[in-house]
Formats: sequence, C-alpha cells, structure tokens
Amino acid sequence: MKLVTTREAAERLGVSDVAVRKMLTTGRLTGAGRAGRTLLIDPASLQRAVDAGRHAGRLWSPKTAWAALYLLSGEAAPWIGSAERYRLRRRLRELGPGDVHQLARNRAAVKRYRATPTAVDRLHQGLILTGGSAMRDEAMAARFGLSGGGGFIEGYATAGDGARFAAALGMMEDPAGNTIIREAALTEPFASRRTPVAAVAVDLMDSLATRERSAGTRVIEELLND
Repeated sequence: MKLVTTREAAERLGVSDVAVRKMLTTGRLTGAGRAGRTLLIDPASLQRAVDAGRHAGRLWSPKTAWAALYLLSGEAAPWIGSAERYRLRRRLRELGPGDVHQLARNRAAVKRYRATPTAVDRLHQGLILTGGSAMRDEAMAARFGLSGGGGFIEGYATAGDGARFAAALGMMEDPAGNTIIREAALTEPFASRRTPVAAVAVDLMDSLATRERSAGTRVIEELLND
C-alpha cells in the first residue's frame, strides 16, 4: 500500500497538519519514516483512524480511560469515586470494541525508538509490558492465542521516561522502530507493575499485524459481554 504524507492524511481525516502530528505522537497514527523533510504515514493506520472517527463520543480523560480498562478487566479502579464508577460501568454496557479502543486513546503518549538487542533486554526490566510483549506471560499468551517474539519490546512507563531511556541506552527515535514506549500521565494504574488485560487488548488493536489486532478486538468483545 502506498505511504501517505501528513498533508494527505489531514485531508482524508478532515483535520489540520498539526492534528495529524499529534495523532502520530499519541499512536493513533503510525509513522513510516520520511521522504526528505516530509513525514510519511502507514496507510493501514490511517484507515483505522478514519474508521475510528465514525465512533461517537468524546475521548475519555486518562483517568477515565484507565478506570474503564481496569473495570473491564474485572479489577478495581480506586482513583475514581463510586458514582463515577457506576456511570462508567453503565456506559461500557453500551459500547463495542471499536468504541473502547477509540475512547481510550488518551491513556498514554506513544514514543517509538530503534534499540539494540542489549537495550531491548534491559528495557524488559524497566517497562511494564503490554501488547505483543505481554505475551511473555503464559497466561496472557493463552488468553489472546498469541506467542511472544523476540527483538522488539512494548511497554508502559511514566511521562518523560522515553527520553531518559533513550539517553541511557543510546536509542534513536524511529517511527518504524522495534521499541514502543507508552508514557502514561497517571501512576495509580501501575501500582501493581502489570498491565490489565483490557489495556493489553486495546494496545494490540493498535498493531498493524492483523492477527494481533483481531486478538485484541476479540478479547475486548469478550470482556464487554462478561
């Protein structure tokens, strides 16, 4: 599929170039390198963004997004009050997987890097694994029907950690890199140092790999129907 420029993506989405760059930062769009000074965008991620735009509703705040993902996972979300928790549970009963995926977009900012194998190994100790990297856990792999691969890593960290890890490990920013760091503004959801299953699922729904994306969608649907 032909790569598209930020201008072409902006026209397709009906937004500004600045909005497209923000979507790249949050991971809603996936970068595919540059042609000179022009940023290029993966067309599959653009199509997903177009499709997601058809889902109604204002994006959740980070606090609400993480509460929704915890509640879907059958876990408590103590950083919100009981009244908000009740309303959120009712709201979740009205949604489909695509809606959850879209509404939870503000859960973290996405940074992509190119890292050496040694750096990837060290990041396994520093990040809270998610997406395909969460499949290192046997129970998680069985739930999604996926297996963990080597040579890449995806995980959560607190805001600003991407730059710190990059400086310490000699990583370079790369839209097509083998390292995805999702920087979350909240710390409360990560007190247990693990990613809830619903968050792993929506992260997989960001994947360009059809099998991972389908597995994430299936698990969110199962959680919504529980």
